[in-house]
Amino acid sequence: MKIQTAFINVILLTLLSACNNPIIVPADVAVTLPPNQDFILRATVPAAPGEAGFTPTPPSAPTIIPPTPTAVPTETPSPVPTRVRKLPYPIGPGEALIDLGFQLITLENAPSLQPVFSSLNVTRRHSTISQDGQKLFLSTSNGTYMFDRAGNMLAYWKKINTADIACTSCMSANSDGSRLALMTRNAGAWEAQVYTVTEGQATLSLSLPIDPVFKGIPNEASIAISPDNTYLALKVGDGPLRVINLQTNLQVLDFTKPFDAISFTPNGSHFVVHAGQELLIYKVDDWITRQNLLLPRENTPFTFSPDGQMVAIALPTLLRVYQLDPLKQTLEINVPPSNASAREWKIAFNDNTSISGIAVQWDTYKTAATIETGQWDLQTGNTLRFDSSTSSAPDTLAALWGSSPVLPVTRNVLEMGVLPYQAFRFISDNTILINTPHSACWLKLLTGETSCFQDAEHVLFASDANTFKEVVADNSSTLVELRSQAPIIAVGPYHFVAVNRTGEWALVDNGTGTDLYTKGKTWLQESVKGNLQGFAENANLLVFTALEKENSFTITVVDKTSGNAVVQKNDNFLYKPVVMTSDGTIYYTQNELDHNQTVFNRIDPVTRQISELTRLSLPAKPTALILSNNGLFFAGLQDGAVMILNNDLSSSTIFQAATSAIDSLAISPDGRFLAVASMEGVQIFSVFPNSR
Repeated sequence: MKIQTAFINVILLTLLSACNNPIIVPADVAVTLPPNQDFILRATVPAAPGEAGFTPTPPSAPTIIPPTPTAVPTETPSPVPTRVRKLPYPIGPGEALIDLGFQLITLENAPSLQPVFSSLNVTRRHSTISQDGQKLFLSTSNGTYMFDRAGNMLAYWKKINTADIACTSCMSANSDGSRLALMTRNAGAWEAQVYTVTEGQATLSLSLPIDPVFKGIPNEASIAISPDNTYLALKVGDGPLRVINLQTNLQVLDFTKPFDAISFTPNGSHFVVHAGQELLIYKVDDWITRQNLLLPRENTPFTFSPDGQMVAIALPTLLRVYQLDPLKQTLEINVPPSNASAREWKIAFNDNTSISGIAVQWDTYKTAATIETGQWDLQTGNTLRFDSSTSSAPDTLAALWGSSPVLPVTRNVLEMGVLPYQAFRFISDNTILINTPHSACWLKLLTGETSCFQDAEHVLFASDANTFKEVVADNSSTLVELRSQAPIIAVGPYHFVAVNRTGEWALVDNGTGTDLYTKGKTWLQESVKGNLQGFAENANLLVFTALEKENSFTITVVDKTSGNAVVQKNDNFLYKPVVMTSDGTIYYTQNELDHNQTVFNRIDPVTRQISELTRLSLPAKPTALILSNNGLFFAGLQDGAVMILNNDLSSSTIFQAATSAIDSLAISPDGRFLAVASMEGVQIFSVFPNSR
């Protein structure tokens, strides 16, 4: 069924060139079609322009790109003066959130959740270059940018994102950069998206959900669009690679073997599948003629010339150039020294007459690298230029592109791009605590007040009202109150891994297990084998899980008054999240391998017995779990989606909160604000008044 669904979703792309209107295909489309046949399908209503097309104007906060200056309006008398104020959503740290009367988040209105606070880091993910070599598309953790050859930013689209996986073919552009195809995650599903790019605006032309479960493995999804928009290739998960002719609506290639990357040659004459040590080069005139170039190694870099008539590969000490049709070697260029066996090149054609390359070799400590750059003539094999330099931050993309595409620098009080979050929770209806390894911040959303502490030299832990740092000596570690420097808990030469909401309890990694300490006592209260996984508490109890060996876990519940363990159970294949309610009920999840399901379990607060609540097939692994005061479960997933379930787990909805794994979730006590933390940073979502 998965293969059929993926196949049908790919086929729907055939309308891309036949119709200029955007097509949004629903996730529940289910049609079975044989290969190599004409396709008949029905499209849903196109997306609204405000949702489908994005202008390069950046968000108002946090400031990523300087906003476009606004002309001063001419003063014109008006009998009824009006004052229009643009609502600043999402805001950033230090800005006051205007409360419009945000609604209680429910299962019914959850699809209307919108970001009202955003503090995201800008880091590179994937890139692709138009086949004419004039436009560079660069996806980041906070949107996608388009640059020209001089390094000038032509456009920025905050809402266009790729999934956060290692991926060679997650983006593809046509000949002149007027079409951009990419793979992303949306509403807990893989989605192929194709955008039409015109004058700096990107309009969503096609959006196709695809079923396979997210695994987060390298090259899990691939997409390629031909230079002339005639063909589109697509693969997700374990499904086959399908290539569709968008003009005839026919499937032209069905490739079922594993591969690393796909692409079209710049002139569109050939389609290339990189599979291990093989380059399989298909001629698109008939899709039958295939040439096979055996590479020396699986990771041997290769590149095709602009006219599509040559392919070059790079070994540590030489370059080889082959012609196509028929495939044969025409040139070999030696690159001294001959003993540079560890050198790894990245190469690119400048035009049809020369080629450039860059090699990076790091020192033992990965603090500095030797950079070698070269350019060679393809007629004579002569070296046109060869330079060597050192750098602590080499940029191979910039070297091959010919300019430096500069991303905006994000500056705010929060520590971005560092995991895990030590604490992430609301301590009141509109005050959130965000504690990363070297930062602790309390943000008051409605007033914009911030109270932050940072220490690059020490690991910080925060309670609801205080900040602590870990001070490590030769034979001991001490949890110290940051402002007064008063020692709170002292242990052996170990590391603290968690602190509770009052700062009176701490969990410690002793190297082979997890120890529990409390303030005012020099001996530990409890010790279990294994590394800490999940941790939760209420006013009287705390619970933590530890991975003992392989997939064997221990669940321990401790009474805060006595310091004694009142429950200790063993279980297998647990996920990290664990939740404890005010009455002592404990919820946790585990992996059921046989049917690829997630089991939701409950520990009764009176009998201490474990019962299974339900089993669900989630689109990705759960990485965070919280329970709101109105009885909704929020499960953060590995693909950046958040699944919201009712209290008996019988109904659910899902939305894409991030494009990287959710590390932490928090829900405000009044249930109006949902905070999401990931490698990208922090976002807070709410439902606007009158949202449906």
